[in-house]
Amino acid sequence: MPHPNNPTLAYLYRRFLARQLLQNVPAGKFLEIGVGSGRFYEELEERGFSGLCLDLNPHLIRQHQSGRRTTENLIEFHSQDFFALQEEFDLILAFEVLEHYERDDICLRKWQSLLKPKGTLIFSVPAHMHQWTRNDSRAGHARRYEKRELVSKLAMTGFQTEVIWCYGFPLLNWTYPLSSLIFKNKSESLEQIERQFPALSQSIQSSISLPMLKADGNYQGAQAQAADFEKTSQSGIRRFPAASDCVLHEWLWFPFLQLQRPFLKGDRGIGFLVKCGKN
Repeated sequence: MPHPNNPTLAYLYRRFLARQLLQNVPAGKFLEIGVGSGRFYEELEERGFSGLCLDLNPHLIRQHQSGRRTTENLIEFHSQDFFALQEEFDLILAFEVLEHYERDDICLRKWQSLLKPKGTLIFSVPAHMHQWTRNDSRAGHARRYEKRELVSKLAMTGFQTEVIWCYGFPLLNWTYPLSSLIFKNKSESLEQIERQFPALSQSIQSSISLPMLKADGNYQGAQAQAADFEKTSQSGIRRFPAASDCVLHEWLWFPFLQLQRPFLKGDRGIGFLVKCGKN
């Protein structure tokens, strides 16, 4: 049964497709980086997975912990920098994470080191720099991607691309820039967000693991690598949670989700969804 908790329309699209990419992935231990407001981990749990969900925002982590519908402790939630992890996982998920980092190659190498042999990485990134809007600036993105660039970076960092879909066309190509115009005069400063969530910024700074200092003196943690760490740590907060819970049901959007299928292998959507293995 599809879950109704989809924070955004783009998330609903990604969730619909990610479910299909998981069909042949055996159950094991997963890591989701940047869980945000989504609850894809519930579907993983139903499929027999256990694992760890991370987010830089402790407020969101507390929401997930308090909103759990089961007493089983198969999934842990931590406000932690993924660069500090050392264990390995069978499956890594990272939806809308990579584009936040200036040195995305360092992120990919870290993900590769966290993946077990024959493990699977499923992630998404926004597509095409010509589709850059205020939404990207507001979220703290460093870039949007082109397909050839993305496949090349994955190969250089030890991944073999199995599937790469350009999702969202035609509907999201209209709704994404429209949302940028709607919120043109409603962009939130860090000070405004702090007033809405008291002590959030201080909580974020105190709860994130310190970056690791490498032998060459370069820090390898999220605070050092993110294009805008403060915006990145806030990017998972939903603007209108009640409205999205009422409207963003998969059954309601199913015809539009199916409409994108003929275009997935093309290059006309607003984002890429990728499945790859470890070389």
